[in-house]
Amino acid sequence: MATLYPLPDGPKIKTILGLLFDDIDVKAGGKVDTSPASGTYVGVYISDSGAPVALCACDSNLAANWSAALSMLPVGIAKDAAKNKALTDVMVGNLREIMNICTRLVMSDSSPHLRLDDVYPVQSLPAPAVALVGQAKGRSDFQIAVPKYGGGVLALMSS
Repeated sequence: MATLYPLPDGPKIKTILGLLFDDIDVKAGGKVDTSPASGTYVGVYISDSGAPVALCACDSNLAANWSAALSMLPVGIAKDAAKNKALTDVMVGNLREIMNICTRLVMSDSSPHLRLDDVYPVQSLPAPAVALVGQAKGRSDFQIAVPKYGGGVLALMSS
């Protein structure tokens, strides 16, 4: 079934996120765990009416590695954050910036407008976003690696 908001392929992810991270590696596969204990972080994208229409979820490893790499925090900080499934305030701010750029992953020239609402730990997702996790018409998961930091899994879901 076609989705209102398109899901990207690996080359599109590599092109857009390659603007942030040199030599990023993107492969289809893996699966982000969205259970409350998983440590996953989720960017919630909303329509102009305020309803969640797309999600960008990253496991605790990717969230930690991305957010540390963006401002070149030491690799050890990323590893500790992934292990503890908790990002520092600086890392959450960095992840919010990355998720804002990821808006381009679920939009096209012909799709309706959407914008980033916020980034949430999965256990704090608002109820309408939780419903979208279970009812998404489209979902794509990718394994992503950032040189020097490591990788994790990214999932994009849309209505």
